[in-house]
Parts: sequence; structure tokens; C-alpha cells
Amino acid sequence: MILHENNEERLLNIIRWGNNPFKKFVSTSEIKEELDLVKSRDNLIKNIKSIVKQNSNFILPIVGDVGSGKTHLFWALKNNLYYYNAFYISLESVYKKFFYNIYSEFIESLGIGPLKFVVNQLCENWGALEKKYGFFHVVDIEKVKQTAIKQLSTKYSEIEPETLIDAINGITTHQLDPYKKIEAERWLLGKLMDAKELSTLNLSQDLHKGKNAYILLRLLIENSKLGTILFIDDFEKIIKIMLPEDESSEEVFDPSWLYGPEMSPNDIASEKIFNKIIQLQQIEGLRIIITLKSIESLEQIKKKYQELDSELLSLIREPLFLKDFSEDDIFEFYTNTMSKFYDSIESNELTQAFEDPYFPLNKFTLKSIFEHTHGNPRAIIKILIKLFNELIDDEEDLEFILKKYGNLDN
Repeated sequence: MILHENNEERLLNIIRWGNNPFKKFVSTSEIKEELDLVKSRDNLIKNIKSIVKQNSNFILPIVGDVGSGKTHLFWALKNNLYYYNAFYISLESVYKKFFYNIYSEFIESLGIGPLKFVVNQLCENWGALEKKYGFFHVVDIEKVKQTAIKQLSTKYSEIEPETLIDAINGITTHQLDPYKKIEAERWLLGKLMDAKELSTLNLSQDLHKGKNAYILLRLLIENSKLGTILFIDDFEKIIKIMLPEDESSEEVFDPSWLYGPEMSPNDIASEKIFNKIIQLQQIEGLRIIITLKSIESLEQIKKKYQELDSELLSLIREPLFLKDFSEDDIFEFYTNTMSKFYDSIESNELTQAFEDPYFPLNKFTLKSIFEHTHGNPRAIIKILIKLFNELIDDEEDLEFILKKYGNLDN
């Protein structure tokens, strides 16, 4: 009994030193999240993995409420599908400079080693292993470029020749010209380059130009040995742009006065984004997962597809649903998070150190939090952060805090 009490006091002291087990838990796309999903979501992961393995091109909608853990789902998928290059974008933040932002995230996730491997394979496919005759057997760079132009202009006939030539020059210079390799690598990594740097590499644009970013993205994905998964969060952004203004509100200015009755600025912006998504779907081997807040949003998106390109509508899979926590899930989530916390402070022995496995909370308090939040993961985390912050502040004792959070709906 004394040992249990000593461990309890030890843990409370650790927490009161400013260590909140939940303060870093709100998942973001930038910070890798190691904590796996609760067991009730295992079937969701299995279904997604099955679709990814059996199909090379699709759009898979994941429908879940705000705060249901869609970003955390991305990290769980990335951990489970580690042999794919899975990367994340939020449509809310990348719809401007669309292809450049997607390319940047793709490269960051892929890494410099695999990038060099893919561009090397491309050059070999274009004949880089053939050597000129003579005393020094060197690569005929111009011949490699001409072979590449012949191959790519046939396969990508819709791409402007200048854009293809930039892609070919950037890749071949990186692989075959040792004197310009470093500058060419900066171009491949999407760095901003001035006119002089571009001229040295015989390039017209850097990858901030959307067309250039798109063809590089397409070449790298289609020639990568890794499968590629693009996780697009906040896909509702398209819906927000599509939605008309509230017709009941008083019109101070009607956009049609300036733009005509056919296309408003919102219509134009919406169509541009849709056309870019359609371009992404043309990339062989690109699997796209999108998140939505409602099935109604999905129906609106399907309707737009029907208008723009009905053939690609068949690539949209039936939606999967990310449900809120069950009561058992909150207990599992809490114990898993505390176990990770003990590991982070190098005190794994605390996992089995308490009579109540939910110490410093208890089952009654966790059940109260679950009922108050209706199982919404983000709302649960916010309350747990607040509760542990109160323990850190030490304004009230543990018994008072447990009583307070055990009666949240009273």
C-alpha cells in the first residue's frame, strides 16, 4: 500500500513540474504521431489498406465529424503503409500555388535518396548508359535529351513542349553534368531560382511555375518504385468556394454586373481547383484519399464531377466513415497515452504501479468526459489537457478536480 502511495505521489510531482501527458497530442501534419488508432478503428485501417493494395488510381472519401481525428488517421496510415510514400496536404492551405505546394510536400516525404534514384532511372531509360566512342567514354547528353523528348512528347502530348524541355534539362543536368549537379538539385527540390541561375541550367522556369511542378510530380510518381498516397484534408474547401451567397441577404453588389451572368469569381476558382484535381487523377499510380465532414458534401462533389468529367466519376470509391470514440475507446486511448508518457519520462514501471490503472484519473471521471463530449476525440483531448493543466497549477487537490470533472453535465 505504501509503495502504491509513493508511486502516486511521485507521478503527481512529475505532472506538477509542468509535464502534461496530453499537451502535445493534438495531431498535425508536420509532427509525426506515433500513437496508433484505438482498436475500434482497426477495420477502417484494414479497409483502406485493402483498397490501396488492390487499386493504383482512385479517390477514396473518408467522412468524419470535426474533431474525429482525420489528421491522426493520416499518421496511422503512414505508419501502417510505410512501404508507400504517403504525404499530407490541407486544401485549406495549398489551393493557391496548388501544384508547387503538392510537389514540395511530395519531395519532403519522399526524401533526397529516393529522388536521386528515380531521376537516375529516368536518365537510364533515356539512354544514359550508352557512351560516346573515343578515348574517353562519356555520355552523349544531347542524345539522351532527344530520346527523352521523343518519349515524353508522345506520352504527355497535352503538356507544352517548353515545360517538357525544362523537366528533361533539369533531370539530365542533375544526373549527367557534374559541374552543374548542385544547382540542378536545387531546382529539383523546388527552390526559388533567379534568371541567371535558370539560364546556367538552360531552364526557363523554376518549379514555382505550376506546369513545371505538375510534370515533375507526374514523372517522379509514375517512375517511382514506391506507391504514392496523397492525403487531402479539408476537401470541403472546394464546397465553400462552390456555394453561392445566401440568396435571402440583400445584394449590395452583384458579381454578374462585372463578370456577366455565366461565371462568377467563385465559379471560376472552383472550376480551377477541380481541373487541377482532375489533372492529379491522370497521374498513374497516385492514390488519393480525401476527408469530408458530411456525405452531403460528397454528393456535391460528385455532381461537379458529373459536369466536368463524368468518366473520372468512376474512380471515386464508396466512402468510409471515421466514427467518434466508443466508451471503451476513451479508456484505451487514455491508458495508451499515459503509457507513452511514462516511456517519454523513462518511467515504464509506472504502467503497472497503481491500484487504479487510470490513476491519476479514474473510470468514473473518464466516463463523465466521454458522455459530455459524445465521444468526439478532439473534445476529449481538450478536456484532458485542461484537467492536467489544473493539476499542474496545483490550485486544487486531486480529489476536488476528479469530483469537478466527474460531474461535467451537472
